[in-house]
Amino acid sequence: MGRNLGIILLLFSAGMQAQEIENAETLQPFTEKLTQNKVSQILFMGDSHIQADWLTSYLRKKFQDEYGNAGRGMVFPYNVANTNGSDDFTSISNRTWETFRLVHEQKIFPQIGASGFVIGNRENSFVEISFKNPQDSFDKVIIYHDAKMNGKEITLYREQQPLKNFVQKRTENLNHRALAGETFHEIVSKYNSTTTKLKQMNGNRILHPAEGENFRVERNYLIYNADFENYIGPLAQQKLTGFKTEISVKEPQNVFLMRSDASSSDANVFYGFQFLKKAEKGVVFNTVGVNGATYADFLKYPLQIQQLVTMNPDILIIALGTNEAFAPIDKEEFQSAVTDVITKFRAQNAQLPVLLISPPDNLPKQSRVPEIVSWIRESAAQNRAAFFNLYEASGGKGSFKKAQIKKEANSDGVHFVKPGYENQAELIWKAFSKLLNK
Repeated sequence: MGRNLGIILLLFSAGMQAQEIENAETLQPFTEKLTQNKVSQILFMGDSHIQADWLTSYLRKKFQDEYGNAGRGMVFPYNVANTNGSDDFTSISNRTWETFRLVHEQKIFPQIGASGFVIGNRENSFVEISFKNPQDSFDKVIIYHDAKMNGKEITLYREQQPLKNFVQKRTENLNHRALAGETFHEIVSKYNSTTTKLKQMNGNRILHPAEGENFRVERNYLIYNADFENYIGPLAQQKLTGFKTEISVKEPQNVFLMRSDASSSDANVFYGFQFLKKAEKGVVFNTVGVNGATYADFLKYPLQIQQLVTMNPDILIIALGTNEAFAPIDKEEFQSAVTDVITKFRAQNAQLPVLLISPPDNLPKQSRVPEIVSWIRESAAQNRAAFFNLYEASGGKGSFKKAQIKKEANSDGVHFVKPGYENQAELIWKAFSKLLNK
């Protein structure tokens, strides 16, 4: 009996140890700053587990409830880009945009910036981002844009009625003949459609279109009522500079309404928006999540990390690895990508604290995930980074199936639903709390 009890206690202790942050001493500059009367910038990067923002929104609230809210941080107008995103804000435009994320094969945009997404068009356009929570008001916004927009003037407005009241969405079905070299995602973007819809209409053959091949497509377009412009007033005006521009407003706002004009000879190209507030202390929690992303994907477009490092993050948190588990990648290639990402972020701050978080369990690649986890743990040690084993903390092998039984995971075998992601976030928060309360 005594021997069995000892084994049980040992297993319990091992489980608790797995829920602690390893190499935690490397995070000391961040944890010390949190407790001071200063503003701390958290940059959290990841894949589809992060783009949905359920995990990160939980952490955002925990950090900001404890240390203060210094701004909503990085956002992207996901609704405008026809993809999923955080549910604490909405976005809309009066025009359609070509849009891609960094994992897409495309030749339209030579660069993709801060958020891992891009929207671009050649029309005079409004973009509205409306925050649902009053505490997410802002008085400063940083616009990440293409450097070719340098000198272009944009205007921010306040509105008496929301833009959605003046925009109607319409759909029509068309035939499309594929051009030479045209990719699937370029077709999706051209018609302002979605990958899911065009695959439903054509099957998987559209994933690799051949020149001259015909496809059925759904084109989504907008009808804009310009009466909207009778219900807005200028708030701020500024010329864009370089690849990012900061604009301040006199009074806190919960709605960001921007107008950017374009013509056939120039374009609107935006990579994301960071919302801040005048605060002497608090946390800005920036999230950069990209569906389908791997470590290597964050190295594809140099502009992205160039823009992100200008945030001067106090900690970089990376939660990737699920998509590598589905890919024929070897250890050397994987760890090289991890090191390259960290190295590029530390080019301007050699002491930047970095926390690597392992992927959780999944069903299709259940046997592969532990190997990926071990590679990430080794990479953390090699790069003076901290490591949190979310895989073990959340139950290890078989935990995804258990989450499904508890209605906390999706039927796709890979993604969780909101309660499941919030449980994972709580594990991460508890691990941070142990450090902060030592």
